[in-house]
Amino acid sequence: MLKKTTLLLIVFCFSGLSYAAEWTTSADLRERYQSFSNFNFNSAVDNDRWEFDSRLYVKAKGDFGHGLSVFLQPQAVIIKNNSAANGTQDFSQADLLQAYVQYNIGDFGMRLGRQQLVYGDQRLLGHLGWKDVARTFDGVKGMYAAGPVKLDVFAVHPADIVSMTPNSTTPQGKSLVTWEDRRLIGAYGTYNFAAKSGVDAYFINWHHNQQAAVGKGRNLNTFGTRLFGKWHGFDGTAEAVFQRGTWANNISQSASAYAVKAGYSFAFWKTRLGVEYDFSPGDDKTDATTHKTFVFPFHTNHMHYGEMDFFSWANMKDLRLSLKTSPLKGLSLIGNVHFLSLDKATGDWLNVVGTGNVFAGAPGYTETKAGNEIDVKLVYKVAAIKGLKLVSLYGIFNPGAAVSERNGGKADAAKFGYLIAQYVF
Repeated sequence: MLKKTTLLLIVFCFSGLSYAAEWTTSADLRERYQSFSNFNFNSAVDNDRWEFDSRLYVKAKGDFGHGLSVFLQPQAVIIKNNSAANGTQDFSQADLLQAYVQYNIGDFGMRLGRQQLVYGDQRLLGHLGWKDVARTFDGVKGMYAAGPVKLDVFAVHPADIVSMTPNSTTPQGKSLVTWEDRRLIGAYGTYNFAAKSGVDAYFINWHHNQQAAVGKGRNLNTFGTRLFGKWHGFDGTAEAVFQRGTWANNISQSASAYAVKAGYSFAFWKTRLGVEYDFSPGDDKTDATTHKTFVFPFHTNHMHYGEMDFFSWANMKDLRLSLKTSPLKGLSLIGNVHFLSLDKATGDWLNVVGTGNVFAGAPGYTETKAGNEIDVKLVYKVAAIKGLKLVSLYGIFNPGAAVSERNGGKADAAKFGYLIAQYVF
């Protein structure tokens, strides 16, 4: 019903008011090659693969005056995926990443339709823009912004779009979620007590019904706060989030997660040095009536806990040292070193998705040192071609004792790399 209503509103805007609209348009074309080597930490078994991805976004915003606007963002994706197990597979799709009607009056606004939710450091809610098929939602959002206060209230479902990577059982990809089976109701507020400094507070209710593909019978409340600030070259954030609720079969949820990061920026080469510590208690599985691992409403962990996606914000500890510098105009060098470990050796080691195991937990495990990941990235904005950006990354994950214990003694390094050309016009 919501999708039909949104389409009708958009059709009405185009048919009745399009002559009065002021339109702005743009396009974003991204070509990416990426390779994955030894992600099973066992060089004797070939699970290497590569992908070539082509993604096109087109954006069109129509301003009809009197506070009424329409935003459309169709997307098209072509993926060529190759692995030893499945050979080469081709995958393509075209759909709407965003399509909404917005009305603003004074300090208040309302947005109806398909839209992205991006908040804070995007540890919980973000667009996952690095993916070929980014995250988006169908629903309604109310907005208030006046002075130092900003508040969004939303009721949405994840949009029913397909996954970015085909596999042997679903060579054309599969739906990430079915939107009727999940709902997200929440509020996210910000108070700025100084320039570029303030505090966020949020509440999210996440519900899966019995038809959901993942997490059947789940009803979880996630609430937290985030401090952020910038002052005389220093910047930092600190976030704490808690989770309570119920699962099917009378299982209760009791989990939490924490993050703190800080940095200092120098004028020399626009250099920033940073440090970050992320932590979430694990579940040792000694109490069958309580689930103690933090569960993500809709994670965006790729940017936080390593580009290779071996970790999410659950049953983990991560000390990150970071460097960003620009020795030449338009060129940036970004380096991150992660020292990663499990909080509970007997708990599950969860990947970036937060629901898939890198290694399942077991009572006999004692090792917690997961390893370290080193990521080096170069970003170059081509001055001669406005809108063109080139990106390259190389990452290596050096496994620790926890990998060897869980992987039959095998603990070979995993490697990851990509090359991106992105043109916005």
